[in-house]
Amino acid sequence: MKKNLTISKLLMLVIMAVLPFSMNAQEGKKKGKPAEKYWYIQADGGLSINHGDLANYNGGIWDDFNHFKSQAFQNWNAHFGIGYQFGKVIGMNLKGGYGLLSGHKHGQALIFIEGTPAGVYQDLALTKTNYIEGNLNLTFNLFNMFNYNPRRVINFVPHIGIGGTYYKAGAITQMNVDGETETEGAELAPAKSKRDLTFTVPVGGEFTFNIAPKFDLFIDYTYLFTGKDNLDQMAKSSEVGRIANDKDMYSQLNLGLRVKFNNPCDIEKMARESKKISYRVNPDPLVQGEDGKVCFDVIVTIPAEYFEKQAVMNLTPYLSYNGGQIDLDPITFVGEKVKGEGDFRVNYKEGGEFTKHYCKDYVPEMENSELKADPMFYIYDGTIYANQDEIAKNTYFTQGSTVKLADGVIVKDEYIDQIVYDTIDKVKAVKKLSYFYNKDSYDINARRKLNKDADAAFAELINAGETEFEIRAWASPEGEEGHNNELSNNRANAADKQIKKVAKKTEVQISGKGYGPDWNTFVELVRASDLKDKDAIINNINNSSNRERTIKEMCAIYPQLEKDILPQLRRAEIYVNEPYKEVVSRTIKVKVEKK
Repeated sequence: MKKNLTISKLLMLVIMAVLPFSMNAQEGKKKGKPAEKYWYIQADGGLSINHGDLANYNGGIWDDFNHFKSQAFQNWNAHFGIGYQFGKVIGMNLKGGYGLLSGHKHGQALIFIEGTPAGVYQDLALTKTNYIEGNLNLTFNLFNMFNYNPRRVINFVPHIGIGGTYYKAGAITQMNVDGETETEGAELAPAKSKRDLTFTVPVGGEFTFNIAPKFDLFIDYTYLFTGKDNLDQMAKSSEVGRIANDKDMYSQLNLGLRVKFNNPCDIEKMARESKKISYRVNPDPLVQGEDGKVCFDVIVTIPAEYFEKQAVMNLTPYLSYNGGQIDLDPITFVGEKVKGEGDFRVNYKEGGEFTKHYCKDYVPEMENSELKADPMFYIYDGTIYANQDEIAKNTYFTQGSTVKLADGVIVKDEYIDQIVYDTIDKVKAVKKLSYFYNKDSYDINARRKLNKDADAAFAELINAGETEFEIRAWASPEGEEGHNNELSNNRANAADKQIKKVAKKTEVQISGKGYGPDWNTFVELVRASDLKDKDAIINNINNSSNRERTIKEMCAIYPQLEKDILPQLRRAEIYVNEPYKEVVSRTIKVKVEKK
């Protein structure tokens, strides 16, 4: 036989070598990374290498490659296939293709398959045997046996299969040699007019390069054992005649592209890039309210094309203090294709901004604390886990960077309001000055009559020598969070321009920004109002998972909210940063010691 191993022995060795590893890899660890299962299509093409009788086989199989360059561009093949990856290691594909084989042999005893006596031919050439083939292959990802990583850049994947080749042998020509010049001579055997069929056993391996979550580039080498010896119409001969069971072989070296129809969920990347998520807290620092509660919003902004479609993120805020922490309710974000329900669903292409409201009874440990949060990511497996302990116990996860959200907590009864009077004869008790705006507007002139007094007061302050001001701009809390943040910033900029306009040639220094929707003042105004159901309104809004929508519903039921309360929140407050003399006094907050 041409090879030292029979086909049956080769199959047995491959199966025995691979099976223990594949079984071990499929069992895996209980909390191991879940395997991605998917369909794929692939196409490949490249060179066919003849290992039959009309090949330069004098020096063994490697001699075929040494002399292959003379026929390289005549021998090619191409395939198209479909496959399925069953798990971490094992996959299967079915592919079919077309190819050409040619060959060249220098002086050796050969015999024609048709029965022509053996002879020593100085130079013979095989011109283009063409074949149509198909095979079913079992694949094994060796690297994933030891360390599963669906995003690994390079993998080695052996394969073995069974198939068939439907071929038509090409013509055999006697070549004439004149020194180093070789010309085509007489045709010793014409090309076959009919095709013949033989089984094949393809064995090989590929190096795959993961160029994108859904795309692999691969280089494949496959050696095909065949069941017949007439792919080139010739058989190798010895001194006593034809060698028994001498089969033709060929191999293929191809470059291919694979497209995977999967939903890749790269939670490792989400964890690595978790700092792309931005967080805000309103108010910051946290403040104890008059009712003894600490109420605040955690506002999470997730960028576009970040949140994987099958991923879940558990964000657990907590107040950390020296010696312990106070855990708060987790926030669960789910990808757009997760079937389970979380607090918020995140669109992959758009991302979004999401607000979670908290109210917690004040305890002394909150005074010197920090509000922090830990993001944890996992792939949806049919269950939305209630907390991070459950996630760690039951599924594979990745941990993002711990983030500081805010400082806490200012205790309200530690502060008193003091009026600082700089003169006795001309005093105006002014804590702040405000510009007001129409709904969804940042045009000061739209409410010019209401804002005339603010302009006049600024003129007096500037004439008195005040030049440093701080702006805090707000929006009423109905509407989308991102829109209100942008609107409050635009109102701060409008107030900045108005102050400079009033100051004329006087140089002033202005700092400040927009603070988004003013929920705290809204609650205070509702509580101080004469609304009949004000406590129910406050409770409904504080306990709502979508407070913007709830406040719109409340406005429809209680028109007084839209008429009297929300307009007071559409404002820019301007504070004087330094004491001023002669004209005006201001209210400041002074911290006093607890008794």
